[in-house]
Amino acid sequence: MAKHLAQPVKPQKNKHAASGSHAAGRVRPAKEAAARKGPLFPRRDKTPKEPRAPKEIRVPEIRVRRPAHRVEKSEDGFQSAMLNKTLDRRFSASDLLLAVFALIALLAVYFLPTNGLVRLLSFLVPFLLAGYSYLFEAFQEAFMGIVLGRELIVTIASLMAFCSGSWFGGAAIMVFLKICDLCLSFAESLQGEKVAELYALRPESADVVNMNMLSETRARDIPAGSVIEVDAGATVPIDGVVVEGTSVLDSAPLTHASGSYTVVPGSTAISGCVNVTAPVRIRTSVTQDESVCSAVIRAAENSWMHKASQEHLLQRILTYASPVIAVGAILLAIVPSVLTGEWRRYLLRAAILLTVSQSYSVVQSVKLAFDCAAARGAAVGVVFKGHDVIENFARSETMVFDKTGTVTEGEFRIKEVFPSGVTEEQLLFLAGAAELHSRHPLAKAIVAASGAAASDIEALEVEETPGRGVSAFIDGRSVYVGNAALMDDHGIGYKLPSIPGSAIHVAVDDHYIGHIIVEDALRSGAFDAIEELRIAGVKTSVLLTGDVHSLSRKIASSLNFDMVKAELRPEDKCKSVEYLMSNRNVNTTLAFIGDGICDAEAIRLATVGVAFGCFDKPEAIEASDVAVLGGEIRTLPKAYRLARLTSRSVLVNCLVCLGVKLSVLALGALGILGLASSVALQTAAVIFETLNALRVLYLEDENSIRLLKKGRRNHE
Repeated sequence: MAKHLAQPVKPQKNKHAASGSHAAGRVRPAKEAAARKGPLFPRRDKTPKEPRAPKEIRVPEIRVRRPAHRVEKSEDGFQSAMLNKTLDRRFSASDLLLAVFALIALLAVYFLPTNGLVRLLSFLVPFLLAGYSYLFEAFQEAFMGIVLGRELIVTIASLMAFCSGSWFGGAAIMVFLKICDLCLSFAESLQGEKVAELYALRPESADVVNMNMLSETRARDIPAGSVIEVDAGATVPIDGVVVEGTSVLDSAPLTHASGSYTVVPGSTAISGCVNVTAPVRIRTSVTQDESVCSAVIRAAENSWMHKASQEHLLQRILTYASPVIAVGAILLAIVPSVLTGEWRRYLLRAAILLTVSQSYSVVQSVKLAFDCAAARGAAVGVVFKGHDVIENFARSETMVFDKTGTVTEGEFRIKEVFPSGVTEEQLLFLAGAAELHSRHPLAKAIVAASGAAASDIEALEVEETPGRGVSAFIDGRSVYVGNAALMDDHGIGYKLPSIPGSAIHVAVDDHYIGHIIVEDALRSGAFDAIEELRIAGVKTSVLLTGDVHSLSRKIASSLNFDMVKAELRPEDKCKSVEYLMSNRNVNTTLAFIGDGICDAEAIRLATVGVAFGCFDKPEAIEASDVAVLGGEIRTLPKAYRLARLTSRSVLVNCLVCLGVKLSVLALGALGILGLASSVALQTAAVIFETLNALRVLYLEDENSIRLLKKGRRNHE
């Protein structure tokens, strides 16, 4: 059911307006129930002292090209293989010990009072300790014709250093290369551990009900349509529908927001939730790989498949820069040597340039920052569907909110019933019978209050009009349930509501029989969330709703929105999003936040579509770019700050790499900086870039009170 409006407002003309088998295992009897309470997280609410009056926006009809689906382009050639080489490396204690021994040996040999062949052989010890694997890989790259492979280039640079007499520098290249790889692989292992924590939400096995007996089966092998039993205290392994038992499911482990809900036969059970009170039996609707919990894990693991524009730009630059620097190193080694005869000096300088040409570290640190953001987001109940989504979300300076289910709880209740010629029970029953199959929150509230069920009455020819309401043929008569616009469409007179709230009018044939006033409470913490977003970088906050202007302005003013647009149908919200996108700043993006069901089309139109409170709505998760699984609105500014921090970390890493590389390139070519010093400086840059990327993984929530006070002082 579409949005209902609170007051009968005639459409205004405006020249700017827009129109299964399984492998059975051990068999055992069913377990007894074991009760356990789930964790709860308290929420705080604040109210504004002096809210700003929002201004209303006028939306002309503007068409914009619908964004195409993201298609990941593969980067073929030797350069892509070289830049992604460290992805195949794994951190291990043995490699760490080997690197430590190699570094100690390098420093010890440097201070040993040896010379000649003995000193050369001494430097080969740390060289081989740290670089034996690189030498083998360099041979493979040479055999395969990868002329600019990282290991091959570094090996050539090291051998050039040995040939020029800089034995310490030649060994240092391999030792510091080993340290860089260890630093990056250790950071990647930390990010992998954060993702691995999510696997606790997905049980490896489940109890399948077979002839009233339980067989323990690997969860991934259970087909859709099977019946499983979930004990009290256990985690739901697969999405499905409860067929037996009554219990409470705690969604906090999945959403990281306080929340639990009661399930009875017919209720939906979502994977990742913990069964709290009693055993239940669930008929699986999908396989485990297609469940919500698996989708969250995949998003954290595979976000790298959709690269950000920063990554594409960086790799394009390095694709051309690295060969140019390598060719320059060759010319530096040959031309001045021929002219001056000082081949040792220029061979050493060329080796420095070759080390500069290998910029794999910045590529990996940039990728690491985005991967850490995806893992951190999943750990707090936020699903980012790609590096490009994180980048675009960080650049969102305009955020558009759909009212119902985002800034409000989305759980309507009947405030008052005003019958006309019928009793309250008759009015509610007819409205509930017509709304029985609608998915709109308003319809659910009316159905719940009416007590109507499919077995009680049969509604025929049900037609749901977005932004209007529902019409149905019940017991030989036409029943209309909706807003004032629906009544106008059928030429039915109606009464104006005498109290504030959303008015649902009901008519039978051409006779008006009354209206129902429903209300929806503001979500706890909504004001603080909007203020935190503004402090973090959001310039414009917009509220879109189907409610009447008077009620919409009151809500927008209390939450300090910058703009509000009311009395909108779903298609009108899409046009509003199109208009705002066409009028945003060039280097910024627009994010639309909604429940992902009634506003799925607007979510698809926005640069970044955010589905809020969607852990039990797989279709909303599928339609969105960012999925906030829980219903805690304060998670939204946390996700935004995470994206902004990631974007800053990527920028800093690129600038540091560029500065260090250019400095080493210039000073090394002029002979001012030695080989060992240049390699050490580049290693320090790699360590800094890695630590800077890891900040994203361990981002702690800022003190909200301090942020709000600071923001209010700035706005004053």
